[in-house]
Amino acid sequence: MSIEVSFYIPVFNGEKTIQNCLDSILNQSVKVNEIIVINDASKDSTKNILEKYSTIKIIENENNKGLGYCRNIGIKNSKNNIVASIDADVVLDKFWLEILLNEITRNDIKMCGGNMIEKLINNECNLWRAKHYSQNWGNKDLLNPPFLYGCNTIQTKELWDRIGGYNENCTTNGEDMEYSAKVRQQSNANLYYSSKAKCYHLQNDDLQTLSERVWRYHSLGYKIKKPSTIRFLKLSVKQLKFLLIRIFKDIRKLEFKDFRLNIMVFFNFVKLEFLNTFNTKIK
Repeated sequence: MSIEVSFYIPVFNGEKTIQNCLDSILNQSVKVNEIIVINDASKDSTKNILEKYSTIKIIENENNKGLGYCRNIGIKNSKNNIVASIDADVVLDKFWLEILLNEITRNDIKMCGGNMIEKLINNECNLWRAKHYSQNWGNKDLLNPPFLYGCNTIQTKELWDRIGGYNENCTTNGEDMEYSAKVRQQSNANLYYSSKAKCYHLQNDDLQTLSERVWRYHSLGYKIKKPSTIRFLKLSVKQLKFLLIRIFKDIRKLEFKDFRLNIMVFFNFVKLEFLNTFNTKIK
């Protein structure tokens, strides 16, 4: 396959996973002729690891800009029309890119996503996340799924330019849902989810980081953007509903191993949103 592909990876404090991530790109069955890493003001040893790779282009953000900004910078600086991206804590199956390239060359398919699988599920927090916050659409291919998860995608630069880029106000999540919605509004621009294009999530959470992840997912994507008492109450009630649904489902299945984790994630969410509402710094 002779299609030229650019790859970009946004990274913030990714010292534990960025090397595996890059190596999986270099090991693809289809050669990638450009790799760009946007180092979003990492404070760990990410930069030192990146500098070991002589063939990649590194873009350094002086300040932490967030995910939407980094996606735009990565695509803007790509030299090819076909642009792929994965998160810095994702590793690719060897044939991920080859499979998605075969799909994106079909008529009217301008953006594709693959099947990201949680890898470290011996950890109960990761297993819980895989169960309740999976980042795939299952084991069947889909034309125009509700959205494509931003953790692993391939698209045309022409599409990105037509859409007007990602929303840079989305600093940690939600940019993929909004962007996918804009794609679906375009004529002759379909989304495609390939269950066969597999990649693996290396994120390894504990209770605190899991709770913060759930909080960011819901709080930063909520329609009421500014913290307020009303927002705090609505989000708390929403999370209580999720908690009760999870508990009732487990009771019906006679499964109780997630009970403690369900409760702790809920209470930590409420705590984090309370601190955010009253302008208390979240560490």
